[in-house]
Amino acid sequence: MTAKDDASPEKDASTGPKHEPSEERCFRQVHPQFFQKGRLTEMAFRLKDHEHGLSISLSSKTSAEKAFAFYTKPKEQGGKGLPACGTWAVTTAECHRETCDVYEDPTEIDPAHGSIDMRHLKADKSRRKEVQTNLRIYAEERGCVFSPTKEEGE
Repeated sequence: MTAKDDASPEKDASTGPKHEPSEERCFRQVHPQFFQKGRLTEMAFRLKDHEHGLSISLSSKTSAEKAFAFYTKPKEQGGKGLPACGTWAVTTAECHRETCDVYEDPTEIDPAHGSIDMRHLKADKSRRKEVQTNLRIYAEERGCVFSPTKEEGE
């Protein structure tokens, strides 16, 4: 990656306001395959090669329960229609600790959508894996913040 690439905006980069480090939670929906034997797998916070950031919902815009409902609601009913076993969270401060900024990134159907920006980690797979692991650990230590089988905060 050249310096020009670092400075130029990327097509898929978030453009909304940046959230400062705080206790604001970034909700992440976890696919059932990424929760095994009572633990999150490495895939729960994995950035795919074609992505620039992790997709989240911001607690300043929605609740964990509403984020889960939107994510799993069928497309015909205005949701994303994707499978999830629950919602986990990291804070904007934890993301900042891992050198990742958090941005609002609303979409037409999801005004609460945000992104944990990882563009700066694209060329350093080792560091990217370390950051992804640390985010998973923060979320796992906090525990599931919502699942359809338990009350939030349990």
